[in-house]
Amino acid sequence: MAVYINISLHGTVYFGQRNSTEDDDMIQSYSSKLAGVSKESTFDVLYSQLARKWHQQDDIINPLHDRRCEYNSTVWTFDLDGDVLRFDKKNHNLLVSLGLIRQRSISISDFEPYEPPARPAHTLHPRQSRPHVTSNHDGWTIKRNGLCLQRLERHKEYICRILADFAFQWRHILSGRYNNFTYRRLACAIIRIVTLDFHVVEVTQSRQGRGGHLVWMQNLPVWDPFGGHIVRAGGASIVISQHIPHAIALIQEDFVNRNSSALRRGSSKVADRGLTYLILSVQEIILYRISNDFTRCTNPKRLFDNINPPSDEAIELLLEATQTSAPTALIHRLPVELQDMILDKVSAGPVDAARVGCILGAGSNFAWKSGGREIEREEAHRNRTPWSPVESNLMFGNTFSGICYK
Repeated sequence: MAVYINISLHGTVYFGQRNSTEDDDMIQSYSSKLAGVSKESTFDVLYSQLARKWHQQDDIINPLHDRRCEYNSTVWTFDLDGDVLRFDKKNHNLLVSLGLIRQRSISISDFEPYEPPARPAHTLHPRQSRPHVTSNHDGWTIKRNGLCLQRLERHKEYICRILADFAFQWRHILSGRYNNFTYRRLACAIIRIVTLDFHVVEVTQSRQGRGGHLVWMQNLPVWDPFGGHIVRAGGASIVISQHIPHAIALIQEDFVNRNSSALRRGSSKVADRGLTYLILSVQEIILYRISNDFTRCTNPKRLFDNINPPSDEAIELLLEATQTSAPTALIHRLPVELQDMILDKVSAGPVDAARVGCILGAGSNFAWKSGGREIEREEAHRNRTPWSPVESNLMFGNTFSGICYK
């Protein structure tokens, strides 16, 4: 088992691990290291003496709500901004003033229980704080004009599995609290998966396994998030905001700006027809429609709640809102059987070939099988032989998404 140690200072977190040690021994160690140390020198002492290696990150990992936490029993968090030490285990949450530790030796009896902040709902409630939103009793529904249902179904069969596997790999994050940095990376990943904005790195050579999991409880997503608060994708604008009042404010500001720009060009289409936005909180999504005359929204649809897989309604809403037309290509003139044969030559493995097929709107729908074998999610760095199936790693830019298939 391992003990997790976090040092939090000015929005930066330094994360380290140690082999499991008795709690009383850890407390005595902290007391001896910090006795007589000034508040200004506390970070230097902790950083130099508590762990051999630190990882600088922008969020605190607390995996105690993860079902795998039998591999990790304790999380110590030195909150230097609040000048407190938090001592978290599955059955209790305690804290003590760092000022007291600097003054004298302490014991477990000096800690006091505290109530950790509840996991933020990250949920979107269309009728709360929004009396101006008009909606029927059951929630507004919308079907985008000009949808290609065949293309929609093709994408859904491919995307559903990837989203579910993404949620599984990052379940230690999705099940707990995460700050805005992590939220924006999670939202970015959802958008990139749904819009097929990723690439696949394939491994075909033999390899000696390194051991260990591809994603484990100490890992945070590290790919770059989107720069702005609104991302244009397909026929919708996706609003990246956890808080509904702020999301509405962003939408209203964006609508005014785009409407003014259209009027300067002599067009009133934006104001008359309105604009569609997708509000994404990671746990839920809402489709929001605004014009000069009305605002409407759908009921929230469940995405990642760490209990159930993403709902069909949420995935369909994402795919419908972001759907684009397939490019015109000569491959469309061929029978499906020939299209499949061509796509098989696109890559060594089937996962990337299926991604290209979704982009082109070509070939058969992907059944997540290859040569009669079920395609499996890979979770560890395993040995590879010349006979191993192709390994397909999904990448966001140059950063591993945590998802791998074989």
